[in-house]
Amino acid sequence: MKSLLTTLLAWTLSFSLLASLSSTLSAQVVEQSPWTVRQIADGVYNIQDYTADNPRGFHLDAAGNRVGMNNSSDSYLVVGSERALLIDLSNPHDEAAAEALRELVYARIAGLPLTITATHVHGDHLGMLPAFANSPRTNYWVSSGEFRARDIFPADYTTWFDADATLDLGGRTVQSLPLPGHTPHSTGFLLTDANLLFTGDALGSGSGVWLFDYESLLVYRSTVTALLARIDSPAATIDAAALRIHGGHSWQYGTRSELAIDYVRDMQTLIERMATGSVEPQEYRVNIPFLDATFTYGGATITWNRAAAERLAASKAAE
Repeated sequence: MKSLLTTLLAWTLSFSLLASLSSTLSAQVVEQSPWTVRQIADGVYNIQDYTADNPRGFHLDAAGNRVGMNNSSDSYLVVGSERALLIDLSNPHDEAAAEALRELVYARIAGLPLTITATHVHGDHLGMLPAFANSPRTNYWVSSGEFRARDIFPADYTTWFDADATLDLGGRTVQSLPLPGHTPHSTGFLLTDANLLFTGDALGSGSGVWLFDYESLLVYRSTVTALLARIDSPAATIDAAALRIHGGHSWQYGTRSELAIDYVRDMQTLIERMATGSVEPQEYRVNIPFLDATFTYGGATITWNRAAAERLAASKAAE
């Protein structure tokens, strides 16, 4: 009897150690050039195109001079019991990178069918679309408003959705949220069981949301107002206190590991202050002439245009 108990105890300890090891391995950061993958929640993975040899963000020399940059872009893989969803497709890379990306994704979905979606149309979030173009395991679930007029997804394998569509992954649901402004039909994806919102560039990140013309600020103002009303509604399915927001370029978060509800509230305050002309713009230089100024309040930044901001404040003053 004593021998049996000893054996059972040994088995129990072995299984416990194996379970602990499995949990540790699943939470490890995995690097496979040019990608780095980390688990950010149960069945949820962040994939970025950077490695130790090619760090994300600005590259500086010993004197602090900028000598390069990796504008690393974030993709997110959400795994359910019946299907997996890959949100966004990073910057473009070569076929070796495509093969590495497929390996990293397929290793985490264990034979499940894969659905791909995108937050918006910009190339640094669609660059690896060719990596899955000929995969019989893959279909596409994308915004009709953002993509229908563009011939970039295979018609026979694409399902179009309008605002507030949902996708059942088996045991968990992803809900699309309209977040226009950065592009006319930018979309966020809410993983309802985990209070995770994936936003691409729709809400911006540490260096701010880019808005490319006068009207986009007005659209974005309505977007932020509607998003907060949705979150603060008594019938909300989003827990404001627990909400975690993951954007399209997390290297811009600064000291934060993710964004939260205070970031969205700061955005709302910033827009209202811009409308009254009470935010001093800072000079901004990029290869897009319209984007010549940044406006900041709290943790939020909007990259826009000085003359457009003056026009907005003058129109509000005249009301």
